[in-house]
Amino acid sequence: MIFSDLRHYISTLEKIGQLQVVEGASCELEIGAITEMAASRPNTPAVLFDSIQGYKKGFRILTNFLAHKTRERMVYGVDESLSDAEAVKFWKNKLKEVVPIEPKEVENGPVKENIMIGDDVDLTKFPWPRWHQRDGGPYLCATAAVTRDPDSGYINVGSYRYMLHGKHTIVAHIGSGHHGDVIRKKYWAKGKPCPTAISLGQEPALFETAGTNLSWGVSEYGFAGWMRGAPVEVTKGVVTDLPIPATAEVVLEGEMLPPEAGTQIEGPFGEMSGYYGGGARPAPITVIKSVLYRNDPIILGSPPFLGTSRGILSSRGILIWNELEALGIPNIMGVNYSWGMTIIAIKQAYPGHAMRAAHGALGGTAGYHGRFVIVVDDDIDPFDLHDVMWALATRCDPETSLDVCRRIWSYKIDPRLPKHKKEAGDYTGAVAIIDACRPYHWIDEFPRTTKIGAELLKATEEKWGKFFKD
Repeated sequence: MIFSDLRHYISTLEKIGQLQVVEGASCELEIGAITEMAASRPNTPAVLFDSIQGYKKGFRILTNFLAHKTRERMVYGVDESLSDAEAVKFWKNKLKEVVPIEPKEVENGPVKENIMIGDDVDLTKFPWPRWHQRDGGPYLCATAAVTRDPDSGYINVGSYRYMLHGKHTIVAHIGSGHHGDVIRKKYWAKGKPCPTAISLGQEPALFETAGTNLSWGVSEYGFAGWMRGAPVEVTKGVVTDLPIPATAEVVLEGEMLPPEAGTQIEGPFGEMSGYYGGGARPAPITVIKSVLYRNDPIILGSPPFLGTSRGILSSRGILIWNELEALGIPNIMGVNYSWGMTIIAIKQAYPGHAMRAAHGALGGTAGYHGRFVIVVDDDIDPFDLHDVMWALATRCDPETSLDVCRRIWSYKIDPRLPKHKKEAGDYTGAVAIIDACRPYHWIDEFPRTTKIGAELLKATEEKWGKFFKD
């Protein structure tokens, strides 16, 4: 369905019993702890925090907003009755038919109900949680940040984390090589600050798109429009002239200053790897010059706790799958990407097929930030880690089935990246390829498994499944 804005999405969650309102929590660790606790529940709700300690009632935070199959499928337009593997395949094929719907510019929008400019800017009016116990400060990390390439005019919308440093000062963490980083460095090379507009609460399709690895020059606004089935309404910012989401809850407009113009410490922050890999380091200052916000604004919170953020449809696995097919690698049956580990299921068609798939994943854009690439046969479910480990334990020969690729694109928050490499700016690491497929040259002679056949399993389920509870 098409959600007109974040509030429409929240009201829908409330109607279907997928929303829990919590009042009186503190930004100092409580909101983060409640978010993680709720995410561990089998039917975790989205959590809307109101009456936050020390802040005006109505200044709210929404977390766990996609951390459930029902909510994710609803945003992506995927039938909830499909299995995970079927849902991934459906969305993978749909991605091959993208027809961008470009944004619609409007004169005004709800985001301009309240405007703070210049000396009136006060970021501390809004709740900024300290999510994890060892975080260096308060953060917001479910953003959609707009920048414009100074050469081509290309508008990029990316999702980055921001640490609060004062009433009008924040610092960003933008990974090296990300489009926002490429764009800001172009401004800095000209001796100029990089204009930016950061949405802190937006309709979920735009948030998901901002965190997706689209190719350079591809419009995130256009992709989000296609995803939601209607154009994203944008309006010009008041100090940057950037196109900002007209129905956003809060937008911060400002400039990312060149490093020589001033830095502040960014980090540490609990990262998606489940570690504090990035530490604390100086980062360029972003000076906020205007704040636009709706009455009773709702800020999105998607901290990297296990189970709270990305689902299978937003996983890089789908993008890796399409990249492999674009390379002409046949018979890819499924791709799962979790914690920097890529698992590829293939139906082997020729000698070297498994290794070609593994190297293809390393050579693409979506498969970076990895430590392992595991290739399994088509009878293995790449989304079932028990199945994958069984294949690894019984089909992988450590003498001949393991390879290590070196100097592969990594990132500075990699918890396993040695200190000396981080200090030198050498954000590269090693990736192990594990071939857990049956050897192709004697695949027909490989011992048969004891697994029940698909047809017999289906017939048994239909006849006898009623006697067993899920």
